[in-house]
Amino acid sequence: MLNRPRIACLLFAITGVLLSAPSSFAQETGADANTSGGKRNLSDKQEAISQQFKRFESTLHDLGEYMKKTDPARADLLFRAFGQSKQNQMTVEMQRVLQMLQEGQLGDAVERQENLLKNMQALLALLQSEDRMSEVEKEKQRLQNLLKDVNRLIGQERDVRAATERGGNPADLKDKQQKTADNAKKLESKIDQQDAEKNNESQKSDSEQAQKESDKKSEGEQKESDSKNNKSESDKKSEQSKGSDSKGKSPQQGKSAESQKGSPQEKSPQQGQQSQQQQQSQQQQSQQQQSQQGQQNQSQQSESQQQEQQQQKTPGREQLEKARQEMEKAIEELEKKQKENASKHQDEAIRKLTEAKEKLEEMLRQLREEERELKLAAMEARLQKILAQQKRVYAGTLSIDQVPEKERTSRHTARAVQLSREETLIGTEVDKAVLMIKDEGSSVAFGEALTEVREDVLSVSYRLNQTKVGTLTQEIEQDIISALEEMIEALQKEMEKSEDEKKKQQQQQQQQGAPKDKSLVDMLAEIKMLRSMQLRVNNRTRRIEKLAQEKDANRADLLEQLQNLADRQTRIQNATYILATGKNK
Repeated sequence: MLNRPRIACLLFAITGVLLSAPSSFAQETGADANTSGGKRNLSDKQEAISQQFKRFESTLHDLGEYMKKTDPARADLLFRAFGQSKQNQMTVEMQRVLQMLQEGQLGDAVERQENLLKNMQALLALLQSEDRMSEVEKEKQRLQNLLKDVNRLIGQERDVRAATERGGNPADLKDKQQKTADNAKKLESKIDQQDAEKNNESQKSDSEQAQKESDKKSEGEQKESDSKNNKSESDKKSEQSKGSDSKGKSPQQGKSAESQKGSPQEKSPQQGQQSQQQQQSQQQQSQQQQSQQGQQNQSQQSESQQQEQQQQKTPGREQLEKARQEMEKAIEELEKKQKENASKHQDEAIRKLTEAKEKLEEMLRQLREEERELKLAAMEARLQKILAQQKRVYAGTLSIDQVPEKERTSRHTARAVQLSREETLIGTEVDKAVLMIKDEGSSVAFGEALTEVREDVLSVSYRLNQTKVGTLTQEIEQDIISALEEMIEALQKEMEKSEDEKKKQQQQQQQQGAPKDKSLVDMLAEIKMLRSMQLRVNNRTRRIEKLAQEKDANRADLLEQLQNLADRQTRIQNATYILATGKNK
C-alpha cells in the first residue's frame, strides 16, 4: 500500500509532461520553429519526455515484481499496464516523433504526438480503474441507500397529504407532518456529514498532490537558475577573454579601437556595471515570472478545489431542504386549521422530494455507465495481455515444429516444456478474466467464449508438455488467438459508441424515470460471439475428421477432442437459450 502514492505521483508527472507537449509544440512552432535552435529545442524536449517515459515503464515493471506477493491484484494491474504500453509501442512512437522533429517534420510529429497522448490517457485510465471502480461501487451503494430514504419520505408525505384531504384531526395531522419533517431533517444531516467526509478526503489528497507539484517545480526552478548562473559566468569569462585579446592587438588596431570605443580603462568598469545590471534585471524578471506562475497555479488549484467540492455535493440535497421547508409551512397552516393551504404546501413538498429522487437516479445512472466503461477498459487490457502472451507461445510452437521430429534434441523438448509452463500462466490470466465476466453477470456469450479459451489453453499446455507441436496443437492455438481478437474488437466497439449511448440514455432516462443496469456488451455483440463460437466448433470438427483419416492418427486423442467438442456444443446451446429468453437480465 505504500507504493500507491508513488504510483500516483509518477502517473501525474508523466501525464503532465505529455499533456503540456502540444502547447509547447504550438508555441515553439509559432515562435522559432523555422530556426535550427527552435528545432533543437523541440527535439530536446521530446527526448526528455522519451527518457522519462522509459523510466516510467521500468518503474511499472519493477513495482509489479515487488508487489507480486504482498499485493497480487495491484501487481497484476501494473503488469497489464506495462503490457498495454508495450503493445502500443509507445517508446518506439516517441523515438519516431524525435526523429521527425530532428528532420523538421513538425506536422507529422504533432499528429503522432496526439496519438501518443490518447494512448497515455488510456494507460492512465487503466491504472486508475481499480481504485476508481471501488470508489464507484461505494458511491453507488451510498446513493441507493439515500434513494430508499427519499422514497420512504415520499410515501410518508403522501400519507399525510391523503389524511389532510380526508379532513382528519388537525392536531394528529400536525404530529404526522412534524415526524415527516424531522425525518427529512435527519436525512439532510446524514447527507451533510457524508459530503463533509468526502470533501475532507479530497482536500487532503489535493494538498498532498499540490505539495508534490510545488516540490517538483521548485527543483526545476532551481535547476534553471543554476543553468542561468552558469551561463552568466561563461559570459563573463568570454568578455574577459575579449578584453585580453584587445590588449594584445597592434598599436594601430588599439588606436582605432580607442577612437571608436574610448580607452579601455574608462570603459571596462562601465561594461562590468552594465553586465551586473543586466544580470540583476534578468534575475528580477525570472523572479517575477516565477511569482506570477505561482499565483496562477494557486488560483487554478483553488478554483479546481472549489469545483470539486461543488461536484462532490450530493445531488438532490437542495430539493430535500426545500421539501422540508414546505413541510414546516404545512405545519403552520395546520396550526391555523387551514387544511387547504396545508395541502398545497404538502403537494409542493412531494414535488420537491420527487425532484430529489430524480437527481439521485440520474447520478446512479451516470455511475453505472462509468462502472461499465471501467470494466470494459479493464477487460480489454487483460485480453490484450493474454493475446500477446499467446502469440509468443504460438511462434515458439511453430519454430519447434519446423524442425523434423527425428532431428529434435533435448533442447527442443526443454523448449516445449517451457512453452507449456507459459501456457499454464496464460490459463491463470484467463481464469481471472472469466471471474471478472461472471461477477459482472450480464454477458453470457463472452463468458462462454472465455470458458472455451480456458479449455483450449489447458489442452495446449498439456500437448506442449508432451512435445506435441503438430497441426492440431497449432489449430487450437489459432482458435485461441482468433477468439481473443474477436472479443477485443467487440469490447473496443462498445467503448467507441459509449458516448452516443450516453446521450440516448439521458433522453430515455427522462422518459422512463428509473435507472437500469446495462449489459457489458449489447445483444448484437453477444449473438456475433455465439456465431464465432459455433464456427470454431465446426472448423475443429472438420479438422478432426481429416486427422482421423490419416494412417498414424491417435484415435484416443481424437476421441477426447470430439468429446470436448460435444460438451462445448451443449454449452453454446444453453447460452443461446439464455440469451433468447432474457434470463441474463
